[in-house]
Amino acid sequence: MYKPIDLFPYKPWFNQREAINKIHEYIKNRQNVLFHAPTGFGKTLVVLAALLPIAIDEDLRIIWAVRTGNETDRPVEELQNINRHLKENFFGFSLRGKRDMCLLAREKNITDHESVAILCRRIKNKCPYYLNLKESYIYIDRPLLFSGVLELASAKQICPYYLQLNMLEEAILVSLSYNYVLSKPLSWTLRSRFSLDRAILVIDEAHNIPKAISSLNSDRISTETVKRALKEVTSFAGTKNIADKLKKLSKIMIAEGEKIRGEDDIFSPLDIYEEVGFDDNDFKLMANIVSRIYAEQLRIGKPPRSSLRHITTFFQKLIDSVNIRGIAYLKYVEKDRIYFEIWDMRSNEILAEIWEDFSNILFMSGTLKPYKAFADVVGIDNYGIVEGYFPIPKENVKAIITRGVSTKGEDLSKDMQQKYERLLEAIAKQINKNTAYFFASYRIMSKLLQKLKEISHKLGRPLFIEYEGMSGDKARDILDKFKRTRNGMLLATMQGRFAEGADFPGKTLEAIILVGIPFDRLTKRTILFISYYTEIFGKRKGRFYAYVVPAIRRAAQAMGRAIRSPKDKAIIIAADERYSKKQYLELLPEFFRQDIKFLSVNS
Repeated sequence: MYKPIDLFPYKPWFNQREAINKIHEYIKNRQNVLFHAPTGFGKTLVVLAALLPIAIDEDLRIIWAVRTGNETDRPVEELQNINRHLKENFFGFSLRGKRDMCLLAREKNITDHESVAILCRRIKNKCPYYLNLKESYIYIDRPLLFSGVLELASAKQICPYYLQLNMLEEAILVSLSYNYVLSKPLSWTLRSRFSLDRAILVIDEAHNIPKAISSLNSDRISTETVKRALKEVTSFAGTKNIADKLKKLSKIMIAEGEKIRGEDDIFSPLDIYEEVGFDDNDFKLMANIVSRIYAEQLRIGKPPRSSLRHITTFFQKLIDSVNIRGIAYLKYVEKDRIYFEIWDMRSNEILAEIWEDFSNILFMSGTLKPYKAFADVVGIDNYGIVEGYFPIPKENVKAIITRGVSTKGEDLSKDMQQKYERLLEAIAKQINKNTAYFFASYRIMSKLLQKLKEISHKLGRPLFIEYEGMSGDKARDILDKFKRTRNGMLLATMQGRFAEGADFPGKTLEAIILVGIPFDRLTKRTILFISYYTEIFGKRKGRFYAYVVPAIRRAAQAMGRAIRSPKDKAIIIAADERYSKKQYLELLPEFFRQDIKFLSVNS
């Protein structure tokens, strides 16, 4: 049997050896693990080195769950490094969904999840790629990335998706998105091939998991959804009753929208259901109509999708969820559309049941602290803590907290706005390096945007702006252009894509300004969330878990964009006097806390 450190292909640095051994012992003794380490520590390779000897010796699998499909390759790449180091051939692969792996959908240019799933379900037994796979035997003796699986299947004209499922039985490592673990229908993909209690589960970037399970179990429809469903229905005979009820639903949503006070409000699920008047016969007829819609769309070569199906599943979930503690019903307006949302807040309850299926769970992230709060929210109690670190010299980080400015309150007063404008102009003049200005919200950013545009123009500094709803392609383009500058100004929010996950190597980011603290606005949604957490965790913990921890965690993630190794240097300014509060400060990264200076902003 290999010792864990034998699998590590490089000379361990800092406390990597200690982290490997601790993780190995905890997992071997059937404990869960919270592995907290900064980006750049080498968490993936450390965890693989710790877990593989156990998986080999006890015939277990390692299921590596990541936030998005695009992140699945990383663990497999490190497995390839271990194989080269040991001259072994441990097998693992990146598992991707049907949207990425269906060759027929690619030919038909069908690109959304729902359409590809329906296409597969309806024509699988006629699909040439699926039929070819059933008649083929494929032997694979090396770890495969997503692209490798797709390339192999394409060359042999077999179905890549179902080839993956066959590969599950042989793999010691499978890397996949969270949904394959969190969703009962999708988890059957794994359960059909092996018993989950013979698998060690790794949750990568684990601080995202409560939000992921909430999103998966929530649903929403809009007036536009109803409008599209009505259009679908009216193209079929014998559907007048359904059409009338959809029209009634549209009127109800508009009327409910007019009653909204503030940004959002709640609606009564039973009142809505009874007023619309859907019954079991309606749902059967709607299912029949949806089937006919799919058949017609496939016949004329269109992607099979249906808003009527969405309406059906939404109302079925609405009725099933009534009187369940931890589920709320929200209404709000976005882009001139009225939304009804079923919002599931029960992360700890649902996740606790999921974890029971696995041998062990390892949660890894650079922002797991405070550990008790994280453990409570994700529903675990039997765990050991492992911390990875590398020392950041005090002189590498110039940490400043400003006094006299704050984004506290429902709005930014004119006086406070002017204070921030003077502060940001002074910073831009003093720091002529690539700087990210991370704002508490788009609302705060919009208040200061015009002034920052004037500042960038006056100083001749390139300006890059994140906006709400920005596409992934546009974001990548902005990020690439910003990195190619040396004195650019990037404006983004602490809740956006640039504040978490974006990589800024070397001198591509040398200064970070946090404008405010990214607390959620005290809308009905936020108040309901705090109330629910207070009910299950108690008054003190409830508000701390639901409101304080998520906000400071976002701020910590934003600070971490510039510090990725012991050699990185950065100026980090927390421009809100509330950051000096002990309760908030102790949740921020050690590299920021070790030598803080305070700067007073005069009126």
